[in-house]
Amino acid sequence: MRPAAFTFKAVPKGRKRLTLIRTAHLWQLLIAALLPLLSCGRSVGPTTEITFAAALLPSEQAAYKSILEEFTQQTGIQVRLIPQQYAQIRTTIEAEVRAGRGHLDVVELDVYLLPVMHQQMLPLDTLIFRRQELSRQVPNDAWEVCFFGDPEQLLYLPHRLNWQAMIYDAQVLGEPPANWQDLLEVAERHSGAIGFKAARYEGLVCDLFPFLWQAGGNPQHPDSPAARETMDMITALAPHFNSAARSYKENSILQAQEHQEIVLHFNWPFAVPLLRQKNLLPQRFRTAPLPRGPAGGATILGGGYLGIPATAPHPEAAARLMDYLTSPEAQKRMVSAMGWFPVRPEGWEAMTDQDREDFAGFLDMRREVRARPSRIDYQEISRIWQNGFHDMVFEDADPEAVLAEMQKRIDEQDDGSQP
Repeated sequence: MRPAAFTFKAVPKGRKRLTLIRTAHLWQLLIAALLPLLSCGRSVGPTTEITFAAALLPSEQAAYKSILEEFTQQTGIQVRLIPQQYAQIRTTIEAEVRAGRGHLDVVELDVYLLPVMHQQMLPLDTLIFRRQELSRQVPNDAWEVCFFGDPEQLLYLPHRLNWQAMIYDAQVLGEPPANWQDLLEVAERHSGAIGFKAARYEGLVCDLFPFLWQAGGNPQHPDSPAARETMDMITALAPHFNSAARSYKENSILQAQEHQEIVLHFNWPFAVPLLRQKNLLPQRFRTAPLPRGPAGGATILGGGYLGIPATAPHPEAAARLMDYLTSPEAQKRMVSAMGWFPVRPEGWEAMTDQDREDFAGFLDMRREVRARPSRIDYQEISRIWQNGFHDMVFEDADPEAVLAEMQKRIDEQDDGSQP
């Protein structure tokens, strides 16, 4: 027996003719409505709206929406943009996955959250068309964090990359310190005016880990000679920190620089346009590479990565947006409109000569970028370093004993590498 929806009934001849006339008329109306769209060369289909949560500053939102509007014009897919902090995005994804249904189609996550969130994300292998192209163009460390556990299972795409460099007061210092010895000499001449993000949060390890790498160390091995050498240098530098260092975060340390309370600090590229708006860069402040250590230069990878939550209602449309946002055209617009660092080489072409001068310190660090450990328990590793730093730097605890205890605690952690 056929289902009711497919039951056919005989139609009288007169009514059949009337039905055919009405049907032909409806087709004429439909074709007339579609002609303007067809003449524009656009594909026609049901309207889809996807929801995209990203960590955008208020000053970035208008420019970013214009980029999304171009995507809508090309595809017909509407994008509802929700500016949120990374912590809020994470909380929302976790709640939606627990509920088994969601409304977020595309999300941006901070790079250090990628291992933590991998079980809540949809594998992209069958959805993303730029995979091979991007894998050849994105720096190795920045590409490797797109996977977790399985090197063949793509979970994320880089959206915008950044890393830290030094911002220094050129009127006071003249030239920036180029290495650890120079940094210690500057600190002695300007004691109390050295900036360091020493609040107990992720920004502390973003300042600390580059020094560890510059000594040849590894955040997973705090009992190494390189870690001891790093902490010996930091404890020698710490007496010259500004007295507010224990509360410094990205914005507060930048304000301290603006108020000339410190002569240098380490920060992300977002600081450059903010200082330019106040005519402080390059007139007074400039950017420079981080001071090099005994094993060379290093800085820390930051930035936002795109992913599709496992409960996304429109994964195919979400993948099309991710493809677009990582295209050369969109990447160039992000550089020119917002000063973001691109994930593709073509994006750098959008930089002006003034951009290259103002971001000089960051550009010089492009080949020195390192990623944080890709472990599911990374946040606990970070807390171990934050607490150990405070014990050694502010509580005068014995570095050798603290580093040994840190190693013991890290060895007890589960890195998530086993099923």
